Formats: sequence, C-alpha cells, structure tokens
Amino acid sequence: MSGIPSTNDSLALGFASTIGRLAYAPLETVAFWSAVALPLAYLPVLSGGLSTGELPLFAGLIAVHAVALVLGRDHGQQ
Repeated sequence: MSGIPSTNDSLALGFASTIGRLAYAPLETVAFWSAVALPLAYLPVLSGGLSTGELPLFAGLIAVHAVALVLGRDHGQQ
C-alpha cells in the first residue's frame, strides 16, 4: 500500500469518467436548447404585463433559464 494508484484503479477511474461524460451529454444538449428556446416563453407572460399572480411564474422562468444556461454552456465545445 504505497499510495501509488494501480493500473486497475486508473482503468476504473477512466471508465467512470467516460460513463459520466456519456450520461451528461444528453442533459447538456437539452439544457443548451432549452436556454435557446426559453426566452420565447417570456413573451406571453410579459405581453399583458406582470400581475401579482404571474410574478412567481416569471421568476420561475428566469430561474429555469439560468440553470439551463449554466448546464448547457459547454455544449458543442468538444
């Protein structure tokens, strides 16, 4: 137990990294395209002005858009 990783450890880490990237790729794609399309959802909400009842909806749209921007920021960069 010298603290030096074995070949098996390196292979396992490489495999886990590859699986993680493969699992994240579809999420990243959906997040990117959601970030592109979500501003279209603002239009109906803002067209009539924001009433008190629509304020939580608009805040939720902004929050979802921010999350989509962060998750999809590296889409297509590979």
